[in-house]
Amino acid sequence: MGNFIMPENINNYNGKERKVGYELEFSNINMNEILSLLKETYSLKEKKINSFFYKLESEYGDFVLELDFELLTKQKIKTNAIDFFEKVGIQIDEKRLDEVENILGTISKDLVPYEISTPPIPLSKMQLVDDLSTKLTNAGAHGTKKRVYNAFGLHINVELISLKAKSILNYLRAYVILQDFLNKDAKVDIARKITPYIDNFPKEYILKILNSKYNPNMDDLIDDYLYFNPTRNRSLDMLPVFAYIDEKRVREKLPKEKIKPRPAFHYRLSNSLVDENDWKISDEWNRWLLVENLANNEKNLKLLSNEYIEYLNKPINLNRWVERVEKWLKNH
Repeated sequence: MGNFIMPENINNYNGKERKVGYELEFSNINMNEILSLLKETYSLKEKKINSFFYKLESEYGDFVLELDFELLTKQKIKTNAIDFFEKVGIQIDEKRLDEVENILGTISKDLVPYEISTPPIPLSKMQLVDDLSTKLTNAGAHGTKKRVYNAFGLHINVELISLKAKSILNYLRAYVILQDFLNKDAKVDIARKITPYIDNFPKEYILKILNSKYNPNMDDLIDDYLYFNPTRNRSLDMLPVFAYIDEKRVREKLPKEKIKPRPAFHYRLSNSLVDENDWKISDEWNRWLLVENLANNEKNLKLLSNEYIEYLNKPINLNRWVERVEKWLKNH
């Protein structure tokens, strides 16, 4: 499988080629092996932050490699330990703290995933990302389905074609219409479904935004989103987009939430299947294009919006709507 399909809209909100960034979680390869793999694949220059957090320079920006465990990557072991021992009047050897850090990193290696975050990569260079997933597969990386507790994911950060409220609303509408189908089609693993990280949008919010009379300006669009979704835990996380557009408004509502403002949809649904030989990152990107295509087709978006409202207002089996979407996709 594989091969990236280009979207209909290849330019971003500034009229330049769109870019897409990826965040891929996996386990079972040590840090040095991953560093070698990244350097070999992309000819990157390494910038070590600590033993579990590296930045690697590329022409597109920095790749980031980390053991996704905040205690390690943010150096909290050293900081907290040194503070504690100083308070009680004990001098602690820095080397001993390094040893503790390394032991914890080794113990957690198979429980806490490594994460590679790519910089935003131009659409015309997307094959570079499939090269990465292929090499991780060949190196023996473990993905979502390898163990029952591997809630590993692939996140895709898709640059917007427009910063206008109407365009963003259409993407939101398309996504909520398709979210149940996407869950089924992507075969999202149970380990990920039972976590809160990729929750569906609530019914009340879906009914509100699909209503044909809902025509918000940007302030209202953001405020309504924050009211119904005061969290990053959505399979399509809009907080980075809205923080990019109006960071003050978002921070006032969610002052403690970890948000990276950027003009990109944060699509968090996909499994990380790096241990399956026939899987490629492009498979998940191509699935995202279903959202792109519907969002940019006003006629079909209106049709399915009205049908989905009718469905949500009746106690109908979930599979009925998924079947309806499947039927629609076969005809388009």
